[in-house]
Formats: sequence, C-alpha cells, structure tokens
Amino acid sequence: MTSEEAVMPVHYHQRVTLIPKLVHLHLGSHGWSVTIGPRRAHITLHKHGRRTASVRLPGGLVWRRSSRRR
Repeated sequence: MTSEEAVMPVHYHQRVTLIPKLVHLHLGSHGWSVTIGPRRAHITLHKHGRRTASVRLPGGLVWRRSSRRR
C-alpha cells in the first residue's frame, strides 16, 4: 500500500431549501450550486458557470443536458 492509497478524502455536502419544493442551494467542499424547479424538471446553476437541465421521464428514464457559459 502506498501513501496515496492510505489517504481518505473528506467531502462535505448540505442542501438548504430557500423556497420549499422550488429553489435549493447546495453547499459542498468543492463549491456551490443552485437548483430551480420541481423534482421532476429542474435547472441547476453551478459556481463555474455550468448549467444543467434535467427531466425525469416515465419508466425511470432521465433526460439531462449540460452546457457551459461562454
């Protein structure tokens, strides 16, 4: 076992509800993001400008599209 294998990373994540069932702030050890929309169809704005749109479809399917700010 090398010294790199012995290191255990520590991660932190907390979700804060700003408006119930509509707007959530996600805080973590690597940054923050804001999610807007209900659980089945929402947009997430990340700290580095990335935007992700997600829609849950019937039958367990998920449509997700991610883009970067230019």
